[in-house]
Amino acid sequence: MNAINGENNRIGKRCESSRPYGGRGNVASCRASIIAKMVRGLTQWTKTLSFPARVSPQRPSKEAKVFQVSPSSSPTSPPSPIGDNIDKPAVINEESFHDLEAEKAIMGSIVYCIHHKDGCKWSDELRKLKAHLNTCKHDAVPCSNKCGAMIPRVLMEDHLKYTCAQRRARCDFCAKEFTGHTLEKHSGTCGYEPLYCENKCGMKVQRRHLSQHKLGECAKRLVACRYCNKEFVFDTLGAHHAKCGRFPVACPHRCETAVLPREDLEVHLKDHCTTHLLSCTFKDAGCRFKGNRFSLDKHLEESAKMHLSLMCSVVTKQQHQITSLKSAIGKLSLNYTGTLIWKISDYTAKMSEAKVKEGMELVSPPFYTSQYGYKLQASIFLNGNGTGEGSHISIYIKILPGEYDALLRWPFSHSVSFTMFDQTVVAEKACNIVESFIPDPTWKNFQRPSREPDSLGFGFPRFVSHEMVKKRHFVKDDTMFIRVKVDPSKIVAV
Repeated sequence: MNAINGENNRIGKRCESSRPYGGRGNVASCRASIIAKMVRGLTQWTKTLSFPARVSPQRPSKEAKVFQVSPSSSPTSPPSPIGDNIDKPAVINEESFHDLEAEKAIMGSIVYCIHHKDGCKWSDELRKLKAHLNTCKHDAVPCSNKCGAMIPRVLMEDHLKYTCAQRRARCDFCAKEFTGHTLEKHSGTCGYEPLYCENKCGMKVQRRHLSQHKLGECAKRLVACRYCNKEFVFDTLGAHHAKCGRFPVACPHRCETAVLPREDLEVHLKDHCTTHLLSCTFKDAGCRFKGNRFSLDKHLEESAKMHLSLMCSVVTKQQHQITSLKSAIGKLSLNYTGTLIWKISDYTAKMSEAKVKEGMELVSPPFYTSQYGYKLQASIFLNGNGTGEGSHISIYIKILPGEYDALLRWPFSHSVSFTMFDQTVVAEKACNIVESFIPDPTWKNFQRPSREPDSLGFGFPRFVSHEMVKKRHFVKDDTMFIRVKVDPSKIVAV
């Protein structure tokens, strides 16, 4: 405060010594003129330095006092410090009052570089800011190529090399020199630039030769077959010619026909070729004759008896083959489980026939106790046999001569059971009829069978009565089911 008052007194003395005539009004006018000149000079200088809006908080507030002078305050009135409102920008206009001490304090303030948000870490006194900006790599300077752009020093090298419109650069393909602007237009149109073929053949061709390549050199170009006029990819044309129906081929027998389309060759050999050797139509029967078309016709006329004999031999051979196949199929369909489920269909018609025809017997398909076991067969008399004739159904089992009888134990000793199934709707309420027996070793029926097996076998003449068959559901949909089971493990009959 005293320094400011002292400076005011010095300004007043200068004004009083320079006035031609005494007077307080002239002194005040002189003082205001001098202060205005000082403020204008300081303001112009700070604008040149891009003075920052804030004073750095790194110095104590006593060393960096900034005073704000309102236009209405007199030079002698005490200034108001703004240190309490440090976040607000320091306003310096032409009517602000500064003495030499205040100017010194401002210029000694610690500030950041105006490019600190861009990454510059410089921080020092305000008076050194201008010198720093002359070397700051983040400060923008005019392009040295005079393209008109303001570029930060740190980006100048890349700008001059890649983005400057006035840079000089050579095309990587044709080696011609261009400015940056014309190089961008030239890029994408250079005739020497290698490009991949659009047909995806894998070749790289200069732009100026690309059209010629696609028309006459590309392995993936479409070309038409000269024989069938269909279009194919060039590198598959050779494979197409190998099977093209219109491709010209020569007769393999070198007849008078020079060439003909491949698709007509078969008809030519069959009907038109005069040198083609044909086999006799009875070739599969054993005739070995070969000759041209004319001699073949003559052979067929003269060799009719021989051909008939050959065909008879073929028929005889085929009959033996058919018999062998039937035997093999029969073996595949045989039952080797020891259990037979016998389905008797058309029960009503067969029962009526049995009542009219005395001793009518129905026999089951043969079955085996195992793959190499006993061969058995069941038989049934629907109208009965022996003591059950006319009133009961009689059932028997007999042993047939088998392929492995020489390896089996005799007499036959497995237990045998017969079951007639009750076909009621509710399975839990079914009442099946079961009869079984264990063979007696002394019985002739269970000795090893001869080539002529026992005509009747062994079983139950009174298996089930006709009345019982009618009471239950043993016959349903005119069908009856009987199970014959041979079990080597049981020794007690049910």
